[in-house]
Amino acid sequence: MNDIIFQDNNHESDEERKDWESLEWIDEFYRFLQGETPEGMQCGKGHQPKLSQKKAFTIIWYLQERMRILPDHIERCDNCGDLFDDWSEGIYWETKGKHYCGACEHIVPANYDRGKH
Repeated sequence: MNDIIFQDNNHESDEERKDWESLEWIDEFYRFLQGETPEGMQCGKGHQPKLSQKKAFTIIWYLQERMRILPDHIERCDNCGDLFDDWSEGIYWETKGKHYCGACEHIVPANYDRGKH
C-alpha cells in the first residue's frame, strides 16, 4: 500500500517509480539529504545537502510528526542506520527508546516482550 500521495504523479521521468512503496520514496529522500543525488537529477554546485544519517532522519521525522506529510511507520534503525517499515519488520525497544530493523533486532534480548509497541 502506498501512503504517499503526490500532487503531480504524472511525470514521464517518474514512470518506472510510480509503484514505489513509501519506504522506497523516503529512502531516496533520506539518501538525497546525505549527499546522494538520485539518477536523472542535478543540483547546482554547492547546493547538494550532505547531512549525517541522524540529521537526515531528523528532517524526515519532522515531516512525519509535525507536518504529517510522510507516513510515520517508516523508522531509522538505531544500529545500522537503514530505514525500515515498522508495520512489516523490526522492533522498538521501549526501555532504551530505540528502533531496530529486522536485520538488527537480534540486539534486543530474547526475553524482551516482542509484541508491537
